[in-house]
Amino acid sequence: MSLILLIILCGSIITGIMIWEKNRIASFLCFSPLFILVMLIGYVFYQSLYEVTIDSLQLHIDREYETFIVKGNWEEGLDEYRFPVAFAAFYVPGNGKISNIKRNNVKNTEEMDWEALNLEVKKILKEEYESEWEPQIIDIEPDEQFQFSFTLPENVKPNEVKLYYVHVREKPMDSLEYWLKNIDLK
Repeated sequence: MSLILLIILCGSIITGIMIWEKNRIASFLCFSPLFILVMLIGYVFYQSLYEVTIDSLQLHIDREYETFIVKGNWEEGLDEYRFPVAFAAFYVPGNGKISNIKRNNVKNTEEMDWEALNLEVKKILKEEYESEWEPQIIDIEPDEQFQFSFTLPENVKPNEVKLYYVHVREKPMDSLEYWLKNIDLK
């Protein structure tokens, strides 16, 4: 296949050079595969150099009575290599359960191994924050601007809860990479 593309590219360049003096418009059309190839290589090169960091994610917390609303915004644009799922992980005292979770659900993820993903996220979280409590993990659809809301269990103060946003990257030919950002509920 690549040999055929190389032959077509060389043929179009040679044809473009040969008809340059006779018909410049047709010659430019013959050079178009070369222009497309140069643009494709430039795009791939640009994407390989450009990388968004977790510092680009700005989080803002609002509170309406007992409901916390977390709003996220990627200032430099959303990561090109994002995984179709991001996570929020809650460490609640006494393994209490958060409730009234509202977020954009992740679509088209029937083929994902949710159990393996949750285990991997728990492993990454354990490296960041050692706790006797089990994390409660919810999935979030990664978007340039997103929000999710939740209610803490009764008798739990916001400063007792540890909340992390877990961004997952999936670069081609690499394993999954996890970025963590602590969300302070105080």
